[in-house]
Amino acid sequence: MARAAEDPRTRRTFEGVKLSVLQTSVATQLCAIADGPCVYEGESMRNSHAELGITGSEFDALVQILREEMDAAQVSTAAKNELLRRLAPMRRDIVVR
Repeated sequence: MARAAEDPRTRRTFEGVKLSVLQTSVATQLCAIADGPCVYEGESMRNSHAELGITGSEFDALVQILREEMDAAQVSTAAKNELLRRLAPMRRDIVVR
């Protein structure tokens, strides 16, 4: 999240956001999506992104950052692809048409 908040392609979305709170929420959600023991109780993706006007290119840039971070953490290709497969449906709730 810190990289995305500083990246020129995505930083607009993070302006005025309390990054530590967002990081905790995203980590919990990723844990739940990955069948971990976490329970995500935050907003839906549609509600939390409704006013942000996120474009397809911003979303794609964030996915690229996520991929690079997982590569740096030496996440296996299979695990990385499975997580990205599970996250992909969120695009329709986040990106403005």
